[in-house]
Amino acid sequence: MSEYDVAVSFAEEQRSAVEGVVEAFKQRGLTVLHGPEQTHEWWAHKEGGDLPDARVRFFVPFVSEVDDFTTAALRAVKDGDEHVLPVLFGEVTVPPGLVHPHVAYLRGTAHRPDQLTEALVTRIEAAEAVGRERAPVAEVVTRAKGVVAVAEEPEPVVPVTFSRYTEQDATLRYLGAQFAAALPSLERRGFVGTAHVGETRIAVRVERAGDTVYALDVQRGGIGGDETVNFVVGKQDGVALTNGWARPVYDTAVGAAVLEVHDFSVLGGGGAPRTYRREELFTALWQRIDAVLTSTVG
Repeated sequence: MSEYDVAVSFAEEQRSAVEGVVEAFKQRGLTVLHGPEQTHEWWAHKEGGDLPDARVRFFVPFVSEVDDFTTAALRAVKDGDEHVLPVLFGEVTVPPGLVHPHVAYLRGTAHRPDQLTEALVTRIEAAEAVGRERAPVAEVVTRAKGVVAVAEEPEPVVPVTFSRYTEQDATLRYLGAQFAAALPSLERRGFVGTAHVGETRIAVRVERAGDTVYALDVQRGGIGGDETVNFVVGKQDGVALTNGWARPVYDTAVGAAVLEVHDFSVLGGGGAPRTYRREELFTALWQRIDAVLTSTVG
């Protein structure tokens, strides 16, 4: 298997300019795998056994515009392939997404092949100094062509249509309907449950023999802000109280509106805020009522 310092690839319109640069490489003593037919298109369409049987220090594609083949080569460098060494030739601009932030890319022009030659010699000497072996050019090119772009998922954002007040209203309507449907079932346990559902307040009361054994007010707005749902346990005496409150928020991780619940005692606990869907919040409130009534009967 033949060995070279570099194998060169170029666009058809670069042919004459690259030939001058390759001649400068050879005059400097570099061994170059280069043929008049070995354009980007040629390398792109050759497979395994059809590629040259040679080992190279670097595969050097001259990039004067970003096409499919040079994009693959640039991605290979970004992914850490140390045997691919693109030369940004002329005034080419490479999209930031194809550039590795910590790689110093070679740049060159047809007018100063000597500068590019010296820069390339420096890279070759550095590779030799660290003991980097030559690699089969067929493997290098095949590997580069196999690099697939990884689509970057957009950063999740809160939709412009999300409204805390719309969610607040939906939460109040949902809780009101659920309490109205669930409370009559308490009669089987010897309790009478009622729910007065208004625009700004849901009053839940549970009685036994005329005595109120549980009271919960669900209010529009409160200590957490006018966009929140406030919970007050026990009969009010006219002062502002809270046993917990829920703020509508948009969870970008799940792509849905949820309720950030600050539980002081309405659910029987405390601790850090946690999120609930409306259905989960009603279930937690109903379980708390059940626990209180069970302790009352017991």
